[in-house]
Amino acid sequence: MGANFNMTATPIRIGNDGFYHPASEADVIALVKHARANGLQIRGRGATHSVAWSIYTDPVDGSPPNRTLQQSPPSGELNLAFDQMRALDWTDEANGVIEAEPGINLGWDPQDPFGVSTRQNSLLHQIFEKGWAVNTLGGITHQTLAGFTATGSAGGSTRYAWDNAIAYRIIDGTGKAEWIEQSDARFDAIGTSMGLMGIVTKIRMQLVPMYNISGTEVTTKIGVANAPMDFLGDGTAFPNQPSLERYLKDAPYTRIVWWPQKGVERIQTWRADRVPASNDGLSPYEQFPPTFFGQTEMFLGSLVFVLFGNTNPLRIIKLIWQKCGFYLENLAYVLTQSGKGGFARFFTFLFGCIVAVLLFGIGSLLGFVNGLMRAAFPMLLPLFNGFTKKGAETTFNDYYWRSLCMDNTVSDGLLGTEFTEIWVPIGRAEAVMNLYQEMFDKGGYSATGYFSTEIYGGPPSSGWMHPGYTDGSDEFKDGTVRIDVYWFRDNSGIPNTDEAFLDQYWEVLRDAGIPFRLHWGKFVPRYEFADWAAHYKTNLPRFQDFLDLREQRDPDGIFYTNYWKKRLTGTA
Repeated sequence: MGANFNMTATPIRIGNDGFYHPASEADVIALVKHARANGLQIRGRGATHSVAWSIYTDPVDGSPPNRTLQQSPPSGELNLAFDQMRALDWTDEANGVIEAEPGINLGWDPQDPFGVSTRQNSLLHQIFEKGWAVNTLGGITHQTLAGFTATGSAGGSTRYAWDNAIAYRIIDGTGKAEWIEQSDARFDAIGTSMGLMGIVTKIRMQLVPMYNISGTEVTTKIGVANAPMDFLGDGTAFPNQPSLERYLKDAPYTRIVWWPQKGVERIQTWRADRVPASNDGLSPYEQFPPTFFGQTEMFLGSLVFVLFGNTNPLRIIKLIWQKCGFYLENLAYVLTQSGKGGFARFFTFLFGCIVAVLLFGIGSLLGFVNGLMRAAFPMLLPLFNGFTKKGAETTFNDYYWRSLCMDNTVSDGLLGTEFTEIWVPIGRAEAVMNLYQEMFDKGGYSATGYFSTEIYGGPPSSGWMHPGYTDGSDEFKDGTVRIDVYWFRDNSGIPNTDEAFLDQYWEVLRDAGIPFRLHWGKFVPRYEFADWAAHYKTNLPRFQDFLDLREQRDPDGIFYTNYWKKRLTGTA
């Protein structure tokens, strides 16, 4: 900003948590005008499932670190939390039209620091009670409505998109509030805007009738007859087995978890179809059920990944204690929900303490034996993710809002991940998978890491900055294959800074001349900013239109942090 301004008191007081908590659109307008008058940055947070520097005003001395789930904002500027702006109004209940405020969570957010999120007050549950639904969901439903929309997030489908929004109520950088409807030429710039076009205070949505999903999950080898698709091939290896491209186009909803490590090679394929809404015969999909055994399996898995991703004994010991704490907390919640008595809770606590002591000793020993756990990876992973026997596949039939989000039962405290999300034209699916397989064959664990890579389909979009953008005449018109490269959050380092683990996944595509875009809320390159800005501009035809409109709507740059300037223009 750089100009000299006469500082005045903010129109509402800052909270003890460092956030401003507007209760109305008028509060937001006043804060925007204050930021403009005083040369300050202003940004709004959702549920912090994007990396911190993409959400907040610029960090102060590197704080908060650029990771997800950073609940505290940097100091000195205006960071807004919308925990008091969560209303959902039915503007046309008979036809399924709602208007919802930005802070409403899609589902229950178990890490909501403000203590207001519940299943009952979530968007999905409220519309479910009226018989309505949205077209798709991501792997979790903890996000806020505005945050999920602003980053171009999507579910695992080439057929169904997060496309229920039909109008945005948004405040620009001068404090002007207006509705931008689908008929407005600017509509496609506002949805995936990363908060750079203004602050959204309401979203109008056209809902669809309620539906259930029914599906299966299986774990198979790659390149075998019983695999759901010819993962690395063209679909001619076995009769009636489609290529990955064909499979992603045909499956209404799907997610493939790829374990490419040598000696482990397998895919876990989750697939679901839409079926009529029903309350009968429900069987939810739960990756880790809310039971003693489900939570224990997740706990043990988290400890294994701690030992895979770290070699410093003191760090390993600290993380083991942390995981024990999360485990006991989860068990206490599960027992409370199931109505078990005090004896059961005491038994669980005692059991947890015994496990903690044993693992403390084992983890300490393995921490000193550098590399021992890593060598055991091919033997240990199958204990948690074995091949599915014939006729023993996991099946589910449930409300869409409860089982389409297949990772909702995964604890961020135990199995939290960081990742980059890469969108590639679906016609390139076979080429990309084989390019990565070649990289894995050459690089070994330095290329694969010790966690999974997830493969999804992605829908085409008319959003200017959406990673699935298409004008209907390009490679992206038929949808995308999305590659989510995961990094266990408790590994030492940050995957695109200290370890530079993610760089290879972007560069191998760029070097091969394969077009791709990135999910704006996840990790993107933090080097060669000018080159990457040129890449984004080349791969997003409306990129410059977005920047031009952004400047018109925010003439003083109050929404435009250095983080975004570097990534979109190459310089701060």
